[in-house]
Order: sequence, then C-alpha cells, then structure tokens
Amino acid sequence: MTDRPPPNPIWETALDWLLLIQENPDDPEINRRLNHWRASAPEHDAAYRKALKVWSLSGEALSLPVAAEPAPMPMPTALRPPARLSRRKRALVGAAMAASALLMWGPDWQAMQADYRSPTAEHRTITLSDGSQMLLDSNTLADVQYNSEQREVTLLRGQAFFSVTHDANRAFYVNAGDVRVRVTGTAFAVNLDDNGVDVSVESGTVAVQTPQASASATHLLGHGDQLHFAANDQRTRIVQLPQEQIAPWRRWQLVAVDQSIDDVIMQLRRYQPGLIVLTDKALGQRRITAALNLRDPKRALQTAIAPLGGRLQDNVPYTLIVSTKP
Repeated sequence: MTDRPPPNPIWETALDWLLLIQENPDDPEINRRLNHWRASAPEHDAAYRKALKVWSLSGEALSLPVAAEPAPMPMPTALRPPARLSRRKRALVGAAMAASALLMWGPDWQAMQADYRSPTAEHRTITLSDGSQMLLDSNTLADVQYNSEQREVTLLRGQAFFSVTHDANRAFYVNAGDVRVRVTGTAFAVNLDDNGVDVSVESGTVAVQTPQASASATHLLGHGDQLHFAANDQRTRIVQLPQEQIAPWRRWQLVAVDQSIDDVIMQLRRYQPGLIVLTDKALGQRRITAALNLRDPKRALQTAIAPLGGRLQDNVPYTLIVSTKP
C-alpha cells in the first residue's frame, strides 16, 4: 500500500492566516506577522499564495487584501503563529475552496493547484527549502508539500528533473498520475503525459510504486533505467537508456526513437504556443527516429513530417495544421 502524507500543518496555518487577515485587513500588526511568516520559509509563502489563488475562485477575493510579494526579511526572534481557528471553521474554508476549484471551468485549471509553473517555451529551476533542485520543462506544473516527516512533490503536468539532497530522516516522494517515486538522494526525471508516466534515473536509485505493484514489490531503478507506465493498459515496462537520452529536453532537444508522429506532436505541443492539429490519422501512426530542436518547435515539426509526405499550414492564427500533401 502506498504511504499517504499526514495532514499538512503549513497548509492549515496558511488557512488560519487567510481568515485572520480577512477579518482584520487593516491591522498593521497582523499584516506584519503574516509577512514575517511568509518570508521565513519558501513553503510558507507557497502555501499562502496557493490559498489566495484558490480562495479567489469562491468570489471572496474582493474582501481579501492581496498585497505584493513581501521582500525577504530576517526571521524575528519570536515569530508568533496566528491564533488557531476552530477545526470546524478551517474545515468550512477548506471545503469552500475545494468546491470552488471543482466548479472552475477553463483550459488551465490545474495551474490553480500548482505552487510552481513554467511558461511555454521556458525552463524554470526551483531550489526547494532543503536544497534539492527541481528543473521544470516548458508548460509544466508542480505542487510541493514539505512537513517534518517527508518531502513530497506532485507533478500535475509536464516533466521535471530532480536533484535531491539526501535526508535520512525525510524521504523524498514524487507523485505523477498513478505513479509514486521514492528517493533518498539521487538525480532523475519524471514525465507525465496522456500516454502515461516515465521515470528515468541519471544517478543513484529510486523505488517506483505503480498501481499493480504491492508495497513489497516496488520497481527498483538504477543508473540508466527508465520505467514507463502506460495509461491505457496499466502496464509497466523497464528499459535501459543511454545517458544522452535521459531528459534531453534540458538541452532543448527532443530525441525521438521509433516514435509515432502522434507522440511527437503531443510532445511538441508543450513548446508551441497555440494549437497543433493533425488531420490525417494515418500520418499520425507513421514512425520516425530523429533529434529535433525544441527551441523552434514549428521547424521541428516540419523536420519530422517532411520525409513522410506531410505538410504544415499556419494560415490560421495560433494554429498549425498538419496534413498529408495532396
């Protein structure tokens, strides 16, 4: 059985601050203490920003003072947390925020759950509070939850490369879809897309839990191993990868080895603003082997389809149409 994290005290404290500042928006002492709490640790600020974003969906944003991000300041000698609100009141706030998130309608609703995101066609490096680093690929979303017992990152969309600082007392977990990765200190990549989840190890070892694996039968991966968990048939496959094929997106390169055009287009959508529309199903099933430049996804797409008789049209704004030449 997969371990689940205990209730997060940082998130609960963020909710306490949210309610306190709503009820006392003009109190300078409360605002000063809130800013100190947010500046004292990155996870504090991330939790409060997330609370503000999601709470705004309930229509209550106008009653909340949304100030600019506080500048870092030294930790006070005695930083008092907010008075603990009743469990019932905090639960009602949490339920309202969850309901608002469920009611939200839009193409990028996952972004509201994320602590960190990377824009289209950009990478973003995040240094977490324990010194671990998380490199986000283009159009990637990640949520971070740290507590005294464990460190946990949930990849909501896209792919990321992790360089994890060893901590014997707190394991590091990455959740991606139905897959859970446990590490102590290593470097590895995780990719989440419509096809499933890939976990690729550059150094060290990781234990990967999939829906079929029991707690005593996790998949142990070492240097060069890649696990693919397929979303459609729930099967797991482990292969060996050469070093240069482990997260080549870090070098802005897509290495397609016997991949279908469908799969290549799915990956290029992360880097291309707007839409990529494939009108020929048969072309989508054709397979290629190529190294493509992700800094120019339009040209990469042209390079992929040209040898197969494909053509690319861009006469519709923000839309690339892929078809077969007549």
